[in-house]
Amino acid sequence: MVHIVELLAESDRQSLTLAEIVRHTSLSRATAHAIVSELTARGWLSRDPGSGRYGIGPDFLALARKAGGADHLQRWAATETRALCDRFGIPFFVARRSSSDVLTLAAHAFPPHLTPGSEPHPWLRDGSRIRIRPPICREFVAFDPPADREAWVARASESSRTRLRVVLDVVAERGYSIERMTDDHVAVIEALGSLDTMPETLRNRVGDLLTELSVVDYLPEELESAAAEEIPVVTIGAPVFGENRRVVAAMVACPNTTLPLPELRTLAEATRASAAAISTHLP
Repeated sequence: MVHIVELLAESDRQSLTLAEIVRHTSLSRATAHAIVSELTARGWLSRDPGSGRYGIGPDFLALARKAGGADHLQRWAATETRALCDRFGIPFFVARRSSSDVLTLAAHAFPPHLTPGSEPHPWLRDGSRIRIRPPICREFVAFDPPADREAWVARASESSRTRLRVVLDVVAERGYSIERMTDDHVAVIEALGSLDTMPETLRNRVGDLLTELSVVDYLPEELESAAAEEIPVVTIGAPVFGENRRVVAAMVACPNTTLPLPELRTLAEATRASAAAISTHLP
């Protein structure tokens, strides 16, 4: 399979017939046909119905672009997280969208007094996976097409959907999400991450309960009304955009404390600007 893809990816060959693939690979015709049929079904190859010639398909090209973008993301994520960590003295991380609904940790930076495995950020470990499910990861969903946003909202409990829709509009307008700090926040994140091991019906019910227990984000008027007080904040997440303005990652600040509103806004804007800087380096 790999040999066929490499053969067609060579710059001097734009397409080959099945007979030519058999000749170049020494595979039997039946084996070669089975392989190219599977690759075509996956979108890794495309077949010209007129000539019957095979070439590299759109899904393989998209995967290659994604891999190239991932390399750029890794490089600039490490640079930006360290710069922000040094400036603000709190942890930062970049979460990469590794599939349509799964995030993985791409880079992180911790100040000297904290380590990646310590409290209060036990989920910040290399290889950590987070599901993009309500109510978290809103900065990934807020910029999606309306149909995709609504599909995500529909996964939440009915009682929380109206607020989620409003919050997504707010996140899209200001450019970042704010996770409220509660005593149960770490437990909620870890519970959401463990739902994949549950049967689907139980997973949906537990997810609904967790959403109902969470007060989702801060609306502008809520921030203004709390301006005279310090505002509890766990994380601030800003989107990193890739091809076609799709959110491919997020820069996340982890203050996990209470902040005066001006300090919160300074931190949020710095996080948003850093995410935008990473976006400029992605193909």
